[in-house]
Amino acid sequence: MISRRQLMRTVAVGLPAAVLGGTVSRVSPAQAHSGASSITTEGRGEPECAPGSGKLIQWGPANAPEVPAAGLSGVTAFSIGACANLYNLMLKDGKVTIWGNFNLNDRNQQRLVRVPVAATRDVTAIATAGAYSFALRDGGVIVWGGTHDTELALPEATKSGVTAMTGANGGSSYGLFLKDGGVIQWRGFVDVPDEAKEGVVAMSARQHALALREDGRVVTWGPDLPANLAVPAEAQSGVTAISAGNGFSLALKNGAVIAWGDNEYGQLEVPYEAQSDVVAISAGNLASMALTAGGRIVTWAYDFYGQLDIPEEAHCGARAISCGYVCMVLL
Repeated sequence: MISRRQLMRTVAVGLPAAVLGGTVSRVSPAQAHSGASSITTEGRGEPECAPGSGKLIQWGPANAPEVPAAGLSGVTAFSIGACANLYNLMLKDGKVTIWGNFNLNDRNQQRLVRVPVAATRDVTAIATAGAYSFALRDGGVIVWGGTHDTELALPEATKSGVTAMTGANGGSSYGLFLKDGGVIQWRGFVDVPDEAKEGVVAMSARQHALALREDGRVVTWGPDLPANLAVPAEAQSGVTAISAGNGFSLALKNGAVIAWGDNEYGQLEVPYEAQSDVVAISAGNLASMALTAGGRIVTWAYDFYGQLDIPEEAHCGARAISCGYVCMVLL
C-alpha cells in the first residue's frame, strides 16, 4: 500500500529557470544555465549543463513508449498525449513526429498515427486532445485522428490568425484555440464564457478549461465540477500562468503556486519549495511539477507512476517541463 508520506514526497534538484507558456513551459537558451551548477543533494557537483540541445528526457510508467531517436536532439516543442501515455507528439525542424503504444489493428489509432502531409513542414505549435492531434501552420489549425473525417470539421475561424492552442486529455477531448485574444472551442460540452472571448493571453484544459486574462484573472468553465470551477479569490488578479490538472488547477502568482480542486492525493498541498520564486508550473493527472528561478524542479502528490523520481540526466538544462502520467523535460 502506498503511504501518505509517499504521496506527499517532494523532489528538488538543480535546474535552470524557465518561463511558463501554459501546460508546457519553455525558457529561451539565453536564460538557461551555461555552466556547472553548485546545487547538489548528495554533496556532489552537478554535471555541466548543455541547454538548447533539444533533447527530450522522459520518466514515469515502466510501460511508457520510449522517446524515439529523433527526440535526442533538435526538438523545439512536445505535447504529452492521453490514455496513460498512449502517444506523444514532438516538433523538430517544423515537422511533427508521433510515437506511442499504438494498436494498429484499431482503426482509430491507425488514423492517429498517420501525421498528415500538411503537418510535416513549417509547423510552429502542436497539441494533443485524446484521440485527436493538432498542428499550427501559418496561423491555421490542422487536426487528425478520431473515427471519421466528418469529426474533424474545425470552426471556420481556426483557418487563419490562430496564435496559440491547447487540447484536453482526460474525461473529454476538445481543443481550445486563441485568436485575437478570444478563445475558440472545438467539441467542448460547455460554451466558452463571455469573459474568455476577449483579453485572453493563455489557456489550459483537461475535463475543465482555464483561461488567463490580460488583467491577471483566471476564468474557468466545463462540466459540473464545482471544486474546479470555483476560482479562489487569490487567483482572480495578478496571475501570470495557469495549468489544468485532472480534477484540480494550478496558477502562478508572485512566484508562488496556487492550487484548487480535488485534494484526494495531496494535489493542493503545495510544498514549501514551490511557494516562492517559481517560474513554471505543470498540473498532471494526480501529480504536479514546478520549476523555480533558482533552477529547482519540485514535484508533489501521487507517485504511483514514478513521476517524482526525476532522472539525473534531467537535473540541469531544462527549457520546457510537462507532467502527466509521464513527465518530460526538454533540454
